[in-house]
Amino acid sequence: MMAVLSCLSVVLLFYIVCVKTVLSEKVPAPENVRAISLNMGLVLKWDPPQSTTNKLFNYTAEMKGWSKYETVCLSSSSLSCDFTDKVAIFGTYQLRVQAEVHGESSDWVETEELSVDLKTVISAPHVELRSRKGQTEVDITDPPMKRKNLRDVFGNISYLIRFWKKGETKKEEIRREQNRVMLPRLEPLVNYCVEVEILYLKNRSQTSNMTCLMNTPSDKVEPHVIIVVLLVSCLVVSVTVVLIFLAVWYGYKGCKIMFPDTDLPEDLKKFLSQRPQSSIPSTMQESTPVREHFCELRILHKEPNSFQDNQQIEGPIGIQTHKHECCIGADVKKNSEKKTEMINITTEQKLLLAERD
Repeated sequence: MMAVLSCLSVVLLFYIVCVKTVLSEKVPAPENVRAISLNMGLVLKWDPPQSTTNKLFNYTAEMKGWSKYETVCLSSSSLSCDFTDKVAIFGTYQLRVQAEVHGESSDWVETEELSVDLKTVISAPHVELRSRKGQTEVDITDPPMKRKNLRDVFGNISYLIRFWKKGETKKEEIRREQNRVMLPRLEPLVNYCVEVEILYLKNRSQTSNMTCLMNTPSDKVEPHVIIVVLLVSCLVVSVTVVLIFLAVWYGYKGCKIMFPDTDLPEDLKKFLSQRPQSSIPSTMQESTPVREHFCELRILHKEPNSFQDNQQIEGPIGIQTHKHECCIGADVKKNSEKKTEMINITTEQKLLLAERD
């Protein structure tokens, strides 16, 4: 009896294994199941079974949050299922999917537990370049999120900006928190290319497309030009002020001369208005020079050789002068052709003259 039961158990077990194998071969499970989160969305994707051909499969996808699984996509022919509207940003979830054909289902294929905020990938930002007066500005626009806003979810985010001269491999990087950034140290009339990434938490977004723009000419004035202009301006202003001052001063003086403040005395006015009575003005107006009169004075002195001569010297000394008119300061006796003047000199004066000789 025991042998019979043992044989029946073996046969039953073999039957169950065979049936299960037949069923599993009949409905294979989906392949390459993967959860994708982009811009805070959550989508489960998979590939159809490859072991069978010419069969149309339907798929059922479910999600488990805190307790049990919840069906989101039921018997759908799509190769993906969107869970975005069913999940919270900071929640933890597990997803699964199975294939169905002719009322029969495959085994479930499950994913690992995942959090949307950690799993999600941020797409590339939109970048625009504007150049004005030798400076290029980068305008960055965050990609649209499926849930909320990028800054609302991650708080402070920053942008990693790379820029380089077109055709060169050397790139410069700057990190900014503003979405409008002026690129530093750019040369005018040079073509620059820019790409941007968003940095959030410890991750980074996809890299934006390369955007290129030629920098405009610079209107910046060099420092030495400013100094020269200031010096020339100061010199021109100084010269102008001096010229204006001199013009005003000499104009004022001229007005004073042409239009004096005080009038001439009445007596002087009468004198100037009268006809000259003397002959002096008329003589001054004559062209012929006036002859000047002068006096010729001669002093004769003789050395004494003897006592007699000395006595003779004590007499008056004769001084001759020839003139037609009287000389001032001497007692002169006039003669019609020749005049002789006698000057009495005292004894002391004679001795003084003798000592000098």
